[in-house]
This record gives sequence, structure tokens and C-alpha cells, in this order.
Amino acid sequence: MSRVIVRNSDFESLRGAIDRIFQDLEVDLKGKSVLIKPNFGAAVGPEKSALTDARVVKAVLDACLEQTGEVIIGDNPGNLDTRAMHTIGMSGILELASDFYCNISQGGQFVDIGSEIIPRVFLSSQVTDVDYVINVPKMKTHVLCGLSCCIKNLYGYVVGAQKARYHLESGSLKRLTQLWLDLYKYRAPNLNIVDAIVAMEGGGPTHGKPRPVGKIVAGTNGFEVDVVLTTMMGWDPRTMKMLEMACEQGLGEIDVERIEVEGDFEILPEFEKPPTFAAIDPKFNPYEEIVRIRPSLDEEKCVLCRLCGDESCPAEAISFEEYPIIDPEKCISCYCCVEFCPEGALFVEYDKEIFEIA
Repeated sequence: MSRVIVRNSDFESLRGAIDRIFQDLEVDLKGKSVLIKPNFGAAVGPEKSALTDARVVKAVLDACLEQTGEVIIGDNPGNLDTRAMHTIGMSGILELASDFYCNISQGGQFVDIGSEIIPRVFLSSQVTDVDYVINVPKMKTHVLCGLSCCIKNLYGYVVGAQKARYHLESGSLKRLTQLWLDLYKYRAPNLNIVDAIVAMEGGGPTHGKPRPVGKIVAGTNGFEVDVVLTTMMGWDPRTMKMLEMACEQGLGEIDVERIEVEGDFEILPEFEKPPTFAAIDPKFNPYEEIVRIRPSLDEEKCVLCRLCGDESCPAEAISFEEYPIIDPEKCISCYCCVEFCPEGALFVEYDKEIFEIA
């Protein structure tokens, strides 16, 4: 049984909460090199609450520097590598800790992670070079997999646009989920610290609704941290296929009662699920039905930047007249275009025909 610690926190009390977590979990970094891995995946500002707040990352950095000087912060935005530092700049981290940010999109290497899905995965070399990985995701929903937190954040080990290509090459959502789990098993973080001060509900991971929660959640087992967060959202973790698969593969406990949860745990009232998981029948999980849902376009929000088709779609399913046009025959419902649209012009909506079962 592992420990998951839930601490009430705001940005003023943040550093004290992080210090206490380091103490409670006996974090020892002396003589070690450290990678802090936030979620800086999309080119949106902090007001969206789609990224790990830079102040949380800075507090973790400062706590690490109390023990070791070998610390870097790094992530792989999902669009083309040439835009990586633009995306990172949008996060605000360069204003707070530019000397410690490392562009890990450079210097990738193909690595055998023991996966049957993608045998050799293109990873940032820093992932395997450092002694200690601290995973610092955002608590948020995700239209593709339900929850984007500790396990899903490790997809950021993969360099840049290669992540979008693996959506296509995996062949199905179940196989893509297995790739996420294989990445977790290959290089499980030593510590997970979740930014839940302002979370995201609804149609995450980029354009959902900010939800003030006022907590930091931490543990050494990322899967079990995800279980606790899912429970806090009012969601039975057993109904989420990613977590169900992780449990079947022995990554930890899926029953929150079997996890040692300490501190300020609570069930958050009316936490809004993503539209792809908002089924009326609680026994119905649309995980395998998501491929039937295509993104929609709000033309009033579209600024004609072409990022969705030119840099985000691995299936080359988007063409342009004036506005983007999605070819339903090519679209694989990976929602990369939804995630990386900076304006939220592409979105996924609730489909009554699919989700309401007679």
C-alpha cells in the first residue's frame, strides 16, 4: 500500500505545502540529478488552467534546490519541434525559472521501452539520463481518456510531434492507452506532485472549464494518485479503462479504500466530466465508441491559423477552403486538433445518439 497525500493550498501557501510533502514522503535528492516534468503541452496562457501552473513548478524547483543543484525542468509540447519554445513561453515558466528550463525536444533518441505497440519510441534523452523524475501534472479532464494526470502526462516523454504520429500508428485507443502504460512502466516517476489548486473540468485537456479546487496531491505511485484524483472527481476509477488496464497490469490499487490517503481528501461536488464520458447510464463507458465522434468547428472562434491541419493532425484528415474541413473517412478521433487549437475553435460535443442508451 502506498501513500497519497492531499494538502489544501493556495499560491501563497504553496511552498510550505511542497516542503511538507517532501518531508512526509522522505524525498532524498542529495547527489542526484533531477528532471521536473510538468504539463506544458499546448500553446495557451495560464488563464486557461490547461497547463501546470508555473508557480507550482517553481515551488517544486526551489524545494529541489535545497538538496541538489542538478535540476532541470522540461516538457515536450505536442506540436512541431520548431514551435516548442513558443509553447513553453506561453506557460510563464521562463519568467520564473529560465535558467533551469531545458528544451528536451532537442536530442531525442529511439529507445526500446518493452512495448508491443511501438517497439522503439522516440524519447527525450533526459528522461533516461537523470537519476530522479518528479512528475508535476495538472488535475484535468480529457475528452479522449477521461483523466489527464500522472499516467497521461508521461506521454510528454515522447519528443514533440511524434506523439501525434503514435496516435495514428497505435491503431486504436486501447493500443494507444497501452503505450501510455508502457511508458509509465519504463520510467515511472519517483515522485508525483499534482497541481490541483485550479483544476480543469468538462471538455479538457485544453479548453475545458477552470475549477478552483485549492489542493496539492502527491504520492510515489502515479497510478494510485490518479485513482485518488478520479475519486475526488466523483468518478468510480473502475469505469475508466486506462485505470482498469493499469490495475490489471499490477501497477497498484484501484480501490481508494486500499490506498493510504492522508490529509485533506474530499469528494468535489458536481465535477463536470468531459462530454465523451458523460453517459447517463453509469454502466456505459464510451471508451471504445469515441472513434465515432468527430470534432466540430466554431467558425466564430477560428482565426485561420491552420495549426490544426498543418501541425496537429497525424492522419492528414484536415484540409482547408477558408475554414478547416475534417474528412470523416480519414479522421481517427485522436482529438489532437482539439487539444492544440489555441482558440478552442475545434471541440467535442455530447452526442445523444451515442451516449444515451435505451
